[in-house]
Amino acid sequence: MNPALIYSLAILTAILLLIFSAFSFNYKKGRMRSHKILAAFLFANSLYIIDFSLTAIQNATGLYLQWFEGIGSSFGFLFGPLLYLYTCSITENNFKFKSSQLIHLVVFSAVFISVIIKIQVPFIYEYGALHLQTTPYMVACFIIILKYRNKIKNYYSSIDKLNLTWMLYVVGAFFFMWMVDLLNFILFDLNFISPAQGNYLTFLSLLINFIFAILIFYKALQQPEIFSGISEPEKSQKYEQSRLTEEEKKEYLQKLEQFFITQKPFLNPEITISEVANQLNVSSKYLSQAINETLGKNFYDFINSYRIDEAKKQLKNEASSRKTVLEVLYESGFNSKSAFNSAFKKHTGYTPTEFRKQPMIN
Repeated sequence: MNPALIYSLAILTAILLLIFSAFSFNYKKGRMRSHKILAAFLFANSLYIIDFSLTAIQNATGLYLQWFEGIGSSFGFLFGPLLYLYTCSITENNFKFKSSQLIHLVVFSAVFISVIIKIQVPFIYEYGALHLQTTPYMVACFIIILKYRNKIKNYYSSIDKLNLTWMLYVVGAFFFMWMVDLLNFILFDLNFISPAQGNYLTFLSLLINFIFAILIFYKALQQPEIFSGISEPEKSQKYEQSRLTEEEKKEYLQKLEQFFITQKPFLNPEITISEVANQLNVSSKYLSQAINETLGKNFYDFINSYRIDEAKKQLKNEASSRKTVLEVLYESGFNSKSAFNSAFKKHTGYTPTEFRKQPMIN
């Protein structure tokens, strides 16, 4: 693998990250705190790559940049904390910085100061500490996103635009890239691979980072609102201290089921539990509790069961036999083909097309 190709890719990636960092920092819509954290994360990533490419940049430009050596790499200790804080900022309502969160910057500050005052730390120790610090943060990001995805099902009937699938891809790609780097370091240190072979893993790592930079920049230009988080997500409610009785739960569900049968609010693809609760003049917290504890479902699955029943009727109805599956899903209250197919398979065991071919299924 030609080293010039590796450094060219590295420099190009660093430039892209700097451009998107500036874009995110100056973006004025949505959650400003989230934008600033994302900008800092991308900026730190860029500085880290610039440090890696320092010799190549000096040779190409003739500039003396040796003073920067080690400074950029110290910003690697911000990767985990910043991605973690960004994840928190788009999954928490009214996210605010707290003084206690400064603890996430302790390791970076110590490493940065040691570089500035020229304290020499063996590379193997610094590199090992970097991965030891970053990995738990990546795992924490996955856990936060997955918990968030489950939580929103209690309050929303359509979650395709809210479930942060794109964020899972971002964290997943970054984590995979990180593991490639670690594998490269371990194999080379144990003399299992030669420097030339290690270059291939380095190139793979940079390629992942490059693709990540391209995709996130493309998403920002195409759909900048995805970086705004959820504007006003429903707050998670705890049921442990609730005074709702079993009789009251049954009464809530009777009202709810009657409302669904007569008014068919599930045909509105964007309806939320707050809107349903307002129509019934009941507490959304108690309504959510009644659905969860009595039926063993979240609001998302509850409302989808009605939508699937509606879809089944249309798929079996001779008058609707000429309707396409796409028409049926929209008329049943869904606004996503993937969500419809997934829900239909979950509730019936068949795809919509298979169901239509089974005349005896009720």
